[in-house]
Amino acid sequence: MIFQDFKYALRLLAKKPGFTALTTLVMAAGIGLSVYMFSFFNTILYKDLSFKDGESIVLISASQNGEINSDKINLLDFNEIKKSIKGLSEFGGYINTSVNVSGRDGARRYNAIFAQENIFKITRTQPILGRGFTQDESKTGANKVVVIGFDIWQNQFGGNPKVTDEILQINGQSHQIIGVMPKGFFFPNTAQMWLPMLEDKTKLTRIDTPSLHGLAHINDDISMTEINQQLTMIMKRIENKYPQTNSGTSAYITTIPGSGAGDGQPVIYTMHIVAILILVLASINVGNLLLSRAVERAKETAIRVALGAPRSRLISQMLWESIIICTLGGTIGLLVVAWGLEISESITATFFVNPPAFWWKFSIDSYTIKLFFVILISTILVTGLLPAWKNSGGDFNAVLRDGTRGALGKNAGRLNRILVISEIFISMTVLIAASVMVYAAYQQSHQDIGADTDNILTARVLLTDANYADKQKQIQFAQTLESRLENSSGIADVMISTALPGDYSLEAKLILEGKEYSQNTNTSYPRTNYIAVMPGSLEKLGVEIKQGRYFNSADNGIEKYTALVSEDFAKRHFDGSAIGKRFRLAQTDSNKITWVSIVGIVENTIQGNREGRHLPSVYRPFTQVPRKQITIAMHMKSDVSTASHTLRKTLQSIDPLLPSFRIETYTQNNERFTAPIQFISSLTALFGLAAVVLAASGIYGVMSNTINQRTQEIGIKRALGADEKTITKEFLKTGGKQLLWGGVPGVLAGCGMGFAMSQLFGTGNGALILISVSITSIIGSVVMLATYLPTQKALQMEPSDALHHD
Repeated sequence: MIFQDFKYALRLLAKKPGFTALTTLVMAAGIGLSVYMFSFFNTILYKDLSFKDGESIVLISASQNGEINSDKINLLDFNEIKKSIKGLSEFGGYINTSVNVSGRDGARRYNAIFAQENIFKITRTQPILGRGFTQDESKTGANKVVVIGFDIWQNQFGGNPKVTDEILQINGQSHQIIGVMPKGFFFPNTAQMWLPMLEDKTKLTRIDTPSLHGLAHINDDISMTEINQQLTMIMKRIENKYPQTNSGTSAYITTIPGSGAGDGQPVIYTMHIVAILILVLASINVGNLLLSRAVERAKETAIRVALGAPRSRLISQMLWESIIICTLGGTIGLLVVAWGLEISESITATFFVNPPAFWWKFSIDSYTIKLFFVILISTILVTGLLPAWKNSGGDFNAVLRDGTRGALGKNAGRLNRILVISEIFISMTVLIAASVMVYAAYQQSHQDIGADTDNILTARVLLTDANYADKQKQIQFAQTLESRLENSSGIADVMISTALPGDYSLEAKLILEGKEYSQNTNTSYPRTNYIAVMPGSLEKLGVEIKQGRYFNSADNGIEKYTALVSEDFAKRHFDGSAIGKRFRLAQTDSNKITWVSIVGIVENTIQGNREGRHLPSVYRPFTQVPRKQITIAMHMKSDVSTASHTLRKTLQSIDPLLPSFRIETYTQNNERFTAPIQFISSLTALFGLAAVVLAASGIYGVMSNTINQRTQEIGIKRALGADEKTITKEFLKTGGKQLLWGGVPGVLAGCGMGFAMSQLFGTGNGALILISVSITSIIGSVVMLATYLPTQKALQMEPSDALHHD
């Protein structure tokens, strides 16, 4: 009987190939888009790390004034947490770094971490050659050792099994290779080398103590929420004890993949909600189409019930249609998901100069398969079982009487109204959220970062401790590099800075002369971007001077203290009149307090993320406050290849042990900051487009079906003297009521999600209001058009033909 019901469903679907193709494609779109979205975010944010007990490893981070950005935590705070927390075990820590490695084929730069000695025990992963760290190797003065990654072992040492006898030159110092990690091990993100974190017992104050990323295993019998509550209490106790350094500072835990979300959780939740709504929208459309077919056969079904047909048999016959459509559509959708994830891997790889996190492997995995079957079964139940159960139950006499000649059946009319209202609500919600995201991406990608980016090549150089510990040597290197590059062919102006406009920069807390600050809190100190730049570089970059002067040769010398500030800094703290005013760093040795004089105000620049409110900037001459990591920007006279070769050749002539890295155009560098939000907005726009198509077709289908069933009613009204204008107004009024019932909640829900995203991206409430009004107008037009066109089609029939319409 099951096989007979299956063949019966196939015959019914084959009789209407257009209907079958439409419902299958709608289901493929709904299942495919929703599975893709959940799988995509699971891969980047929620996937368990691929080694034993990887799901229980958590990252312990600091937060400042509630901002969740995976900040490092002070080592003394971390030690206090280890002593006080319950539910966490096996604590460890690490610091991200970059290292220069010198070899026979030149110098190269690698991602590395300084780690506490138990780093490999935490990950339950041991070296495939050699060993891990010992506690003695973390002490000052110990022999320098390193554990290398599998790829370095293969590429640099040809897979030599005796590599642990080799010495590696790292940052100009000799390190003994003591181990090789397994293939694919890049913990915690993209590390290729692991060095022991040295204990410096001379740094005892909270200001001097280094910060790190904390690690631990969370126990099975406790939740992350409970741990975070404990951390809040512990950090509050530390804050009360050390208010000057810890005011506003707290701590929290996340998984390592989950730490990438940061303050972007509203966007992620919104995308998940949108994915669910698209699936619901597709299910409503398919369910409505199947229900329409069931309604067409309602009297046939009632007659069969009256003649004694078992209800289970009737449900089985109607359910098979949904099973076939959803399974076929789901299979097509899953194939599209596989293709989409493959494309996503290549796209997301362009977001970074370095390889993405090691767990970013986009493919059909066990999570995707499980999710697919859950969604498939759910859609079968929604689109098939519920309509079948409803249509086969109840009083068959009532079914035979319902939908009498010349009027739409009461139950069918109520159901049609619910379907239209649901589609209006979902489409309104999805489109408002999608439009806010698209607008935010456009706004960010077109922001003026405050500098010219055309025809400029950028690169990074990391000075080593071994050869450049002295500040004068750092200054001399920068001056020599700038001079030689500008005198070489193929390169015009050269700009050297610790952070170009658009890049992330070091942040600092300042004390402004003449301002009063609380003695018990560090939260009142103004925060700024704190950037060192070679004199002349800002002018060459096109950062316009607004008041005062640029840096010049008179500012050279580590014994001098001058600065430029951005317009925003001057307006916030000095009402725009900042020339001659002074400031100093907040967290400095009280015996070394030096005041810095402001000599100029430049236009605002953006540093780091493009969303939200940006910090003001303070610039110091590199010749006063040099640093070891510098960024070079070069106006090119020729092509990228020639300029890159010139840079490498010049560096080699100055110091063969210094590699350049992250060589790319300034435009490419700038686009990396907006690429993720543009990608997410493109996905959201795709979902919005799907919502428009599904909602428009669904609303039109339901309204057309409703009016079609009322064709005889229209004929009767016209026969009794009602004119076309009156009938049209009546139907438009009904459509307007449904628009209000679905539109008002939809606008509220869409604005709620849009507001959360606008707060994150700084798009402003004005844009949200404009988007909401626009989307409301569009959906309203669709609903009115979906009501008007079928009504006019019905009115074109002669009353006598309408009365005989079936």
